[in-house]
Amino acid sequence: MPTGKDGVHQQLAAPQGWRRSFWELCPPGYHVSEGGENCISCTNGVDFTNHWNMLPSCLPCTICKSGEEERTPCTATKDTQCQCKPGTFHEEDSPEFCQKCSTGCPDGMVMAKPCNPFSDLKCVDQKSDTSQLVITVVAVITPVCLLLLVIIYLFWRFCIQGGGVDPKCMDRVFFCCSCPPRGPGALDNAHNNMLINRDLLSILVPKKDLEDQEQDKLTGVMVQSPVEAKHLLEPTEDEASHTRRRLLVPANGADPTESLRLFFDYFATAVSPNSWDSLMRQLGLTRNEILLAREGVRVPRDALYEMLETWVSNKGRAASVNTLLDALETLGERLAKETIRDHLLGSGKYVYEDGEAGSAVS
Repeated sequence: MPTGKDGVHQQLAAPQGWRRSFWELCPPGYHVSEGGENCISCTNGVDFTNHWNMLPSCLPCTICKSGEEERTPCTATKDTQCQCKPGTFHEEDSPEFCQKCSTGCPDGMVMAKPCNPFSDLKCVDQKSDTSQLVITVVAVITPVCLLLLVIIYLFWRFCIQGGGVDPKCMDRVFFCCSCPPRGPGALDNAHNNMLINRDLLSILVPKKDLEDQEQDKLTGVMVQSPVEAKHLLEPTEDEASHTRRRLLVPANGADPTESLRLFFDYFATAVSPNSWDSLMRQLGLTRNEILLAREGVRVPRDALYEMLETWVSNKGRAASVNTLLDALETLGERLAKETIRDHLLGSGKYVYEDGEAGSAVS
């Protein structure tokens, strides 16, 4: 299909411009005249078109419902954006109406996420949340602290001279045993610390007879090689398991495609209409498929439903909710991703895929 970009230059200079070919598209903010020869401008606040089109008229602007407020006004190229007023949200079972937010959490629970226009506030058990935090901190810190204490003790034994402790020697010990940071450059720091420890040992034990006398002490000293330092800095198997991607699957072995279709209407409320086209392009739809889906609906908010149907028809069983969530993450729509994920889990229709432990976490 011709893009009509040559004709657009003339249309932008003269909005009621002549269309040189019947197949030329009109730009966003215009529609095709009745005779098919001109591009007629839409009216701000009344109607709009937000894509290149061959529509005979502009689409009417959406009017926010009672209980909603206007997020952004309607223009000639963009529809009205509505959302629930402060203190209300779209309930999961009836997203077409705004419900009042909960006033607080039950006794023994704390708020994990405040109420927003797309979901009610989320509460978690205070004891379980605190216990999990304590267990995580102890599991990470304890092995590192024990290793440092052992190394400091061994070096302290070497700093004893003439029945006392050499202060300068101890200063170097504490400097060398500082905890290496994780992240970029950590391996280099660990290697540098290894070299410092080696130099320190050569200072503390300069003579062969002293080495012979302190052979038992040297046996317990742990000097890390670069490979050992890298292994120490890598996350343990338990730590890595928490960072693995957790996939959503239909509960009770339900059909993935049919389970996905149940939430098409909800996706339209959770994802901003401004991001619909970008989302569908991320999922593999072409520009023509997106235009056809939009032109085939009477109500603009049904456009995403039709685009998702096209996506499922194209991809078949390869179209999954995890692919949709990944696309939202790529587009930076983190709030929409979390909102959809929480809704799917809360509905009971989806659960987390069984892990190595053998149980699904919902």
